[in-house]
Amino acid sequence: MERKVGFFCFKDKSARLICALFALTLMLPQICLAGEEPEIQGQDAVQQQSEIQEVQEKTEAPNQADSQENREDPNAPDMSATLVAPIIPTYLPIIMYHQISRESSKLGAYVISDAEFEADMKLLHDNGYTTVTIKDLLAYVNKEGILPEKPVMLTFDDGFQSDYVYALPILKKYNMKAIFSIIGKYTDENSDEKTPRHVNYSHLSWDEIKEMQSSGLAEFQCHTYDMHDMSKRKGALRKWSESAEDYRQHVLEDLGKLSQACLEHIGVAPTAFTCPFGCYSDQLGEILKEFGFPAIMHSYQRMNILTGNPDELYILKRFLRTHNKDVSEWVAKWNELFKEPIEDVKKAEKKI
Repeated sequence: MERKVGFFCFKDKSARLICALFALTLMLPQICLAGEEPEIQGQDAVQQQSEIQEVQEKTEAPNQADSQENREDPNAPDMSATLVAPIIPTYLPIIMYHQISRESSKLGAYVISDAEFEADMKLLHDNGYTTVTIKDLLAYVNKEGILPEKPVMLTFDDGFQSDYVYALPILKKYNMKAIFSIIGKYTDENSDEKTPRHVNYSHLSWDEIKEMQSSGLAEFQCHTYDMHDMSKRKGALRKWSESAEDYRQHVLEDLGKLSQACLEHIGVAPTAFTCPFGCYSDQLGEILKEFGFPAIMHSYQRMNILTGNPDELYILKRFLRTHNKDVSEWVAKWNELFKEPIEDVKKAEKKI
């Protein structure tokens, strides 16, 4: 059978094979094996290599190039700088609690029922209030955080065991945070297994404090280690027979003892001082600042206005929650204040 290859015609297989081999030898110099690039020499090689390098520079890591350009530009913003939270003036109501009891005979100026406390939490929750702590206030004045739209602070003085038994479960139910100011001496005594205890009169133990702290809803502050007494002196105030230096040393020693105990048991030292019996003096205030407290809680019953000035934390005023107090009256007044932002502090002060 006759076959044609190119312009030639061949009749047998051997002739066709010879023709094919001949054609292959003519094409071989133009064939590149898979995965290999042809070797280019001379001026053509230099030109092609230059073109390849230019394309790589344009396409390689454009984001890295932009970042490098920004770092080298002295006018470019420093993206590593710490973000600063805006300071927005706000009202801050603080409620002062002491003890909770289920025995009606104990209810009074400093003791309320667990039903009353739960009613307070529900009222605050339903009116859109968010609880804050001293830690939150410090972040606010240091421009490291902002406060919620309607902040409120819950404080418990003296560190009674009822804080653990009655208050904590209710705080968990409504996801509310509270500040508990403990008296170190009483905490140590109630941590002793030999000490008889009852929720009607006992104070918190260190184990209870640890559990409360682990909930994330409890912050613990200083109510002195052993100066919550009116028989020796008026709270943490100076005695008439005491020199200024002796008084200073006594207070610093007391504060240091409770701070050390807190560090050992819960790993955090107090950052606020709560005045025993509400007793305060300028001399005490200077010692507290010397010790390093950035906040002091008082018993003056008035609304707080915070503008971001750290000194405002030295005069935190609180409303005393007593038995049979209609807290809804407080909340109604607070709601009216929160309706408008604070643009003029002096005008805001007249409203409270």
